[in-house]
Amino acid sequence: MADIKIRKVRPEDARQYVELVDYVWRDAYNHIFPEDVFVRRENKTEEKIENFDKKWYNDDTQVVYVAEDNGKIVGVMCGRIISAYSHFADKNFADLEQLYILPNYQGQGIANKLKNIFIDWAQNHNAKKYVIGVLKDNLKARKVYEKWGGKLSEYTSPFKVAGFESDEVFYTYEIEPEKTK
Repeated sequence: MADIKIRKVRPEDARQYVELVDYVWRDAYNHIFPEDVFVRRENKTEEKIENFDKKWYNDDTQVVYVAEDNGKIVGVMCGRIISAYSHFADKNFADLEQLYILPNYQGQGIANKLKNIFIDWAQNHNAKKYVIGVLKDNLKARKVYEKWGGKLSEYTSPFKVAGFESDEVFYTYEIEPEKTK
């Protein structure tokens, strides 16, 4: 992992970012959704690229980073200080809403590094806890979130995409206060 660089997203990352998310989506969810869902998502690639800098940027409400290997984006992370899910927003949860790593880069600690950047950012914005949503049948990701110490919430939500639906479950985490020296 010596060549992996982690940095804030830039507008010129649009194509690689969008294509990575679509690729990882297909890999992670091919047993959950029919082919039509992936085709419909991928048909919107150019639109997503065109609007990229309106959606993926860094400010006091959102943080977006990429992991890069020799100029190739291999992982992405996006988090928000207020959860997009009203159930968690009402309880002041920050939201780690995107964390995607190319399959051949998984298991190398990249997701953990991106998660820690999110946690530091959220803590610096006064967050005390955060949430990660994941499709119920995405057992591989769920194992990672459990390994990270997430507590499975009783709350579930239907996740709808291109006319299809799956259940989404949520893992919650406390953000440990920084220890003073």
